[in-house]
Amino acid sequence: MGQAEKGGIFTFAFVDKFKAKHHERRERRREAKLLRQSMGRRSLFQRDHEERSKHEHQEKPPHWNRHSLQHESQRRRSISKTHDTSLHRHTLHEHPGAAPIKSDAFSMIAAAHATPKPKRSLDETLHFSFSGGGWLMVYMYGVCKALQEQKLDENSKFIGTSAGCLSIVSLVLGSDFDEICDSVINSYVPAAHGSWKGPFNMRDYLVDAITRHANTDNIHKLEGKVTVVYTSLSAWASRRVSHFKNPVHMLHTMVASCCATPLVGLPFEHEGEYVIDGGLLDNQPLFEGIPTITVSPNVFSGADIRPSRYVPAWWSMYPPSQRDMQWLYDLGYEDALSWCIREGFPGSEDIVVPTKGANYDGQWKTVIGQVVGYRWVEDTVLAAVGLLHLSKKTTTYNFLRVEMMIWKLVAVVAAALDRVSLFWAILATGTLLALVMLDQHHTFEFMLVLAAHTCVGLMKCKNAYTHVNGSEQWRVLQESVMAMEKHSGANEHAHPTYEHALTREQHNVLVESSFVYRMSSSFV
Repeated sequence: MGQAEKGGIFTFAFVDKFKAKHHERRERRREAKLLRQSMGRRSLFQRDHEERSKHEHQEKPPHWNRHSLQHESQRRRSISKTHDTSLHRHTLHEHPGAAPIKSDAFSMIAAAHATPKPKRSLDETLHFSFSGGGWLMVYMYGVCKALQEQKLDENSKFIGTSAGCLSIVSLVLGSDFDEICDSVINSYVPAAHGSWKGPFNMRDYLVDAITRHANTDNIHKLEGKVTVVYTSLSAWASRRVSHFKNPVHMLHTMVASCCATPLVGLPFEHEGEYVIDGGLLDNQPLFEGIPTITVSPNVFSGADIRPSRYVPAWWSMYPPSQRDMQWLYDLGYEDALSWCIREGFPGSEDIVVPTKGANYDGQWKTVIGQVVGYRWVEDTVLAAVGLLHLSKKTTTYNFLRVEMMIWKLVAVVAAALDRVSLFWAILATGTLLALVMLDQHHTFEFMLVLAAHTCVGLMKCKNAYTHVNGSEQWRVLQESVMAMEKHSGANEHAHPTYEHALTREQHNVLVESSFVYRMSSSFV
């Protein structure tokens, strides 16, 4: 057998071994996931720890020694997996020579496949955490609307900061989230877009929303159910408030939690200390020692309820269009309903999740607009490209001329520096430093050497300018620009591109040397 055949056999064996290990790891992860689901989300470490604790109280048999432990460990590790590519499934088999395996893990995996996820009871107390989000609060309003419809707020406790505290207070007070969202979309968003001061008047919008939509008659419902988080600048610590003396105290506490300077004004004094936005030190507050369900409008967060579609994070500082804000509200509502179905709450099997937010088409025209999320940015980009396209005979030509002048200046400076003698530069610089450091009375000598050095530099620049002007590449560039200018003057309604008016050499030189020409050819 030749060396090539041996090498090929070795390569195939190595690849097969690598694939087998990959499928073995994937099957092991799948088993671990199924075990966690069947054990009520307990980890394998917790289960093994509990089993070891039980066995510690039992008497070990006399034959239980180190060799039997080693044999048992080898027997448990002797399970291997084989990947059947024809059936696209994995089969578990026993290692040759090992004792028959009777593990409860396989039965638990089968039970996990057969039995659905256990339903959660409405009697258990749930703990929710709502993060900050600025103008993305409308997403959390949609989440609260879904929780309100499913009656999950009746036996739950909430903690929130910044925009999150607005959501949870409104939820516990029984506010109408459709009305709140209507005020935000049709009143506050247009006001924020109306002038340059609009985005900085969020405190006025906040106070107006609380006074209009918060049912302050039900303020007693907040006791023990709602915790508002804000930041103390005086103590540089996070404060948590769950008792509200009166509606005014509640309003001041909520404004303190939402005081994101400069959008919501400057820090102010509350409870004897200066306060600022709660998200500064704790943007996703959690209940201590209690499993907490997290809600966040940040698509990149690890929250339990978060946007299922891309949402620009900077929307929190400056609101998008009104229809995008409505989409955020619908998306939060749908994501919360989907979460209820996944958790298996009573009645979740009858939930019908709308698809208005999931199928929303923002009608973006460019990828830039879709990523940035503001249509005025997209319109500006399109207008710039359109200007470059419609007035190509003037705008593109002028941009090209300016670019050529810049490149010419760079070439002249580079050539001048290349022609300046290194010896002369060192000599002149050393002489100037010596005159300055040795004696301050050599002013005339200093000016004389500086003038000589300047004259030499100007002469070198003139020579470099002559060299650049006489170069072949600059000649071709000038001819290309002149050909474009002649074509622009002779054909007012000509084809919107210049390629057919240039020779192949001129076109290639412009593509290589001009960024403006490349951009014009690509975008138009």
